[in-house]
Amino acid sequence: MQLGEGDNLSLNMKVILFAVGSGALSALLALSLITGSGLALLLAYLAPFPLFLTGLGNGGKPAAIAGFAGIVFATLIGGPYAGSIFAIMNAFPCWLFVRLVLTSRTRNGVEEWFPIGSALVTLSGYGSALFVLALAFLPVGTDGIAQMVKDFLTLVLNTVAASLDAEQKEGFVSQMAHFFPAMVLISWKLMTVINAILAQGVLSKSNKALRPSPVYAELTLPDFASWAFIGCAALTVLTSGDIAYVFRNITVVMAIPFLALGLTVVHQLVRLTRFAGALLSAFYLLLLLSIWVAIPVIGLGLIEQWIGLRKKFLR
Repeated sequence: MQLGEGDNLSLNMKVILFAVGSGALSALLALSLITGSGLALLLAYLAPFPLFLTGLGNGGKPAAIAGFAGIVFATLIGGPYAGSIFAIMNAFPCWLFVRLVLTSRTRNGVEEWFPIGSALVTLSGYGSALFVLALAFLPVGTDGIAQMVKDFLTLVLNTVAASLDAEQKEGFVSQMAHFFPAMVLISWKLMTVINAILAQGVLSKSNKALRPSPVYAELTLPDFASWAFIGCAALTVLTSGDIAYVFRNITVVMAIPFLALGLTVVHQLVRLTRFAGALLSAFYLLLLLSIWVAIPVIGLGLIEQWIGLRKKFLR
């Protein structure tokens, strides 16, 4: 396969300056959290957008320049720690995603682009690897990872919700601690993917996108993804202690691509009815109200991966 942006794209001064400016803006958005403003979280969620706008519109090299510029600006503003976090959470994954989705090959005269589903699985693998590497540097005590997470959540609650009584805090911490790392990684992954979709949409409308926008209804996942997901789930059941905790959270992270695949099956099913819009609205409302609704959707994604439900519906 060859990179879709090609080496023949001009890397002129205008593109370089745009990439540097995008990196600086991304760093400012990411570091807006230190201001404590009410809009800080929303601004921080938009931090990958300038990086994707540069990469998806100009190629991998400008994306690398934008990412490096963002790291430099984040380091100058917030110090080496802020620069490192920006590199890990924004610069590198955005560059990696751009390089993947701009990869193409020509087969029988037709240009085939890197599957979006494979890029989603790659992000899940990257997030899981970050989780495991973080544990190597965190001071995990003798009580285990779960207790360390509980202590962290308790400290946060005592800071931001000091008015809650001890019983409420303990109940909240006990529920959140089981899947807190996975929730953080899923939030980061959603932030990355949504910003990529927004950037691609802006570029497509202005005819500056390097690749055509993917048809999300035709989402597919690589074959190994299902076995990786099932393997992590099996290790969660067969092990105990810290190992089970790690694989439980990785399983949740690896389930997100199958949730996306299952949603395409739901959309295909709903299209067979007369009230598609109303049914989809009710379904997504139910999904927002109860996370347990996601479990059968993930199951649909696994079944689609194995037997191709969407093709059977079309027939």
